[in-house]
Amino acid sequence: MSAQPVEPYRSTATYDELRDLADGIVGEADRLGHRVRADISEQGITVHMMGPSRWHGRIVVMLAGQFEEQGAVAMAETWVDHPALGVCRTADLLVMTQDAWDQQSEEPAVFAPEVSVAIEIVSPSNPGNDYITKLRDYPRMGVPVYVIIDPRDGTVTVHSGPDTASGEPRYADTPRRYKFGDAVPMGTWTIDTAKFPRYRS
Repeated sequence: MSAQPVEPYRSTATYDELRDLADGIVGEADRLGHRVRADISEQGITVHMMGPSRWHGRIVVMLAGQFEEQGAVAMAETWVDHPALGVCRTADLLVMTQDAWDQQSEEPAVFAPEVSVAIEIVSPSNPGNDYITKLRDYPRMGVPVYVIIDPRDGTVTVHSGPDTASGEPRYADTPRRYKFGDAVPMGTWTIDTAKFPRYRS
């Protein structure tokens, strides 16, 4: 005779449970005076410590201003998620149309397929998060345009065309590459990158 556990073993947490935990982590870190991001993917939470960077912050402000001037809605440091996939990321900047914004619920996260453009500004300490992890997750989540801005070398890469033909969602269009100083199309908007600062070594 074998003993049965009082409570069956639960191998996975629900997405809502992970979101609650992630929110608690961010809140506790904030209470202690730390800035962190808590992202959800692959049934787990990844916590990223955030170091202040005036170059990073300046680019975010310049981007947001240009998008807003062209009639878009821009949101910095915002959760973007897809609950059915169990994925939640924190984007440096999310862009959506005014109509999409007007239809948003009170949820703290923006539903990924309603986003027009997701933008990440590469961190010198963790470039793989933008070039590998988010390049994998954003097309899975249905974000139509993903832009990587890299102040290390002064480049902008625009990924588009989420596609599932290969079996694994990815951006099917050939990445379009630009350098700081170019006028860069991002979705239906165009951004002037001439004054974007580069990191100093």
